[in-house]
Amino acid sequence: MAKAKTPTEEKFDKQDFDLFDALKAIDKKDYSYFDTLTVEQQKKFSPYMLLQWMVNVKSNSQIQDYYLRSVEYHANKYMLDYMIASNSHKHSKLQWLMLCAASPGIGSQFRQWIPSISPQVSKLRVSPKEKDIKEYYKKIYPNTDNDTLDQISKLFIVSHKKKMYLAQQYPSMKVEDIEILAELVSDSDIEQYDRQLGN
Repeated sequence: MAKAKTPTEEKFDKQDFDLFDALKAIDKKDYSYFDTLTVEQQKKFSPYMLLQWMVNVKSNSQIQDYYLRSVEYHANKYMLDYMIASNSHKHSKLQWLMLCAASPGIGSQFRQWIPSISPQVSKLRVSPKEKDIKEYYKKIYPNTDNDTLDQISKLFIVSHKKKMYLAQQYPSMKVEDIEILAELVSDSDIEQYDRQLGN
């Protein structure tokens, strides 16, 4: 017989946000799940982590494709919206609803964690190597052809270069804020800024 938990142990259990329970709730399109969390759990809700896990479905290619497209359409492009991302603690429930909207609602899916890109690259401290980025995307999208992987990797490199430039211009900004700024600033804005500086 399992030992009953003390009130302190029960309170501690309610502090952590359970990523895997959340993924199951998303797979079931449980829009009300967020409201069942304690205030402490809601504070630890990480929509960006859930985004990464959501798309790593290990299933047939149609379901994988659905998750990738649906997550991009319903959630990913809006998560970085300035009004939402800059006040993410105020919009956590909205972010949860976006993630649920992205799910096909066909029940729990198996997922496997894929290692992230090098921390030095993620923190905008070093430039990525195209070969490493391609290997990373190959793990995420194993059924994708080489030409598409090449294109995705090149787009990542271009985007990362822009973020590194912005990080150098604004060294006190957090990486998350640089990510948002990179979405808002165009290449022509950067060129114009450089011209004004005489570069």
